[in-house]
Amino acid sequence: MNRVLQKTEIILAIAALLAIIGVGISIVHSFDVFWQLQSGRYMVETGAVIRNDVFTLTSELGRNEHCWLHDILLYGVYLIGGYGAISVWKGLMIGATALVLFLTARTRTSSITAILACSPLLLLTAGGWLERPQLWTFLLFAGFLYLLEKHLITRSVAVYGLIPLMIFWANAHGGAVLGVAVLGAYLVSDIASNLLYKRRLNIRSWKTLLFAGVLTVLSGGLTPNLKSFFHTLMAAPGLGTQTSATGQVTGPITQVFNMDWTGTTFATEPLFYYMMAVAAILLLISFKRIVLSDLFLLIGMSIMGLSLVRHIPFFYFCCLAILPRYLDNLGELVGKLLKPSWRAIAQGVCLIGICYCFWIFYQPLYRTYGLLNTGLRTWHYPIAATEFVKEHQLKANIYNTYDWGGYMAWELFPDYKMFWDGRQISAEMFKLGWQVMAGRENWVEILDKFEVNTIVSRASTIDTGQEYPLLERLRISNDWHLVFNTESSMIFVRSGSVSEEWLNRYRRPKENIDDTILSEAHLMVSVNPNRYMAWWEMTEVYVKRQQYNYALSALKQHLARAPRPHPQAQKLYQQLSAKLGKK
Repeated sequence: MNRVLQKTEIILAIAALLAIIGVGISIVHSFDVFWQLQSGRYMVETGAVIRNDVFTLTSELGRNEHCWLHDILLYGVYLIGGYGAISVWKGLMIGATALVLFLTARTRTSSITAILACSPLLLLTAGGWLERPQLWTFLLFAGFLYLLEKHLITRSVAVYGLIPLMIFWANAHGGAVLGVAVLGAYLVSDIASNLLYKRRLNIRSWKTLLFAGVLTVLSGGLTPNLKSFFHTLMAAPGLGTQTSATGQVTGPITQVFNMDWTGTTFATEPLFYYMMAVAAILLLISFKRIVLSDLFLLIGMSIMGLSLVRHIPFFYFCCLAILPRYLDNLGELVGKLLKPSWRAIAQGVCLIGICYCFWIFYQPLYRTYGLLNTGLRTWHYPIAATEFVKEHQLKANIYNTYDWGGYMAWELFPDYKMFWDGRQISAEMFKLGWQVMAGRENWVEILDKFEVNTIVSRASTIDTGQEYPLLERLRISNDWHLVFNTESSMIFVRSGSVSEEWLNRYRRPKENIDDTILSEAHLMVSVNPNRYMAWWEMTEVYVKRQQYNYALSALKQHLARAPRPHPQAQKLYQQLSAKLGKK
């Protein structure tokens, strides 16, 4: 029976890893991937690291390309096999992270069953499975845990392997500063555990760890941007935004409008709070056998997760590496209450329950991304719109939707420079771009200041699906003309920037704006039904078109999913219900 269970464990572990890789290999859908590809191509062609914001209208501004090595490597992957190769690279990176965390837990003598019980936590990090340099941080964070755990057990010089990892990490992503936090947890816990338990400190081993740690931290400065690593390290505690009880988000404007820079709340991330409680309970049950580095890491990653949504995956990674040992401790306590003949049966039942739990968390990812699904999510990007700009050589400058700046630079640079892209570092430029996007009173003056003659815009925000207010300004403006629209993109040109003959040929009725709003809203909720404002935008278009049944259906979804429904939602719901009830 035990041999059967052991083989079953191994088969399930391999199956879980393959399942994670399979869903990780998914279509390219990150916006940042394109400014990174363009950066990689630019550096390969020029032979120089990027020092300025070369692809935007603020090209004179300095730019710290902290992920320059990733950009070049990503461009190399693209040259090998296009977007499909990038999809495969992403899945393999995620799978490698899972494997290293699994090996870390095994290094700690955790059972495969206990590791499998924690494996669904990896699926909770899927929000970060994007074609971005953070995948290097995922993998190298796991690598740091593995080498440091090996050092705790073997006290070997393998800990010096942290140095080359840090050099690579510091050049691939700014998240390398996490390595310093992990090192600190192990250094401090090594001393504290000896003081607490009144054991004799292994001076030679601790000196090895300290010396390796110092060299590792210093090696983080071996980048073309010498000060960037240490500047990021010092600035890390102040990163992110704060969310008040009323839901108001405050902080640097360049972070307020980035989804993964937002603060964590129970309403948005309940599972994170539940998992912190579970981890605390497991540690309390085994309080006599707690390893202080485990406690420090879990507390540290919890604090980071509470401050920023983007940090939550690292808490789950720590849980996957650390908690299986404490699950085994709990299993030992339960096992003592069972007869030997029942223990194998109990383990089998646990494995069945683990498989069911894994499938519950796996299903949403499978439905959204499928298996081994490579290529590009085409509607996500202004592909046809960009081709239209190139074909007709529309007049510069271009104002573009923020998250499309990277793709358009990838396709249009150097003939055009973008208004902004996902790496806009100027708070002033970001503010101006946002004011245009939000249709503020000075939107015309801003576009005039930058001599914008062409606007390429999507219909709605990618986070909630809310229509960009700029569209309503353009709808009533006599100076701007809609000349192109697809399922998710629109192009407007300024009067006088094209000939009258051309304009008469390509001008489209501005009612077509609603076509794009409606189609993109449907596309957005097909990927993520919780984009509650997309449902509201559908409602408004359907009401305008007197399609009241569709309007009521969309409105119900908005009311069910919105944390704060639109102020007119309840009133409109009553009106639509009454109207349809009369029929």
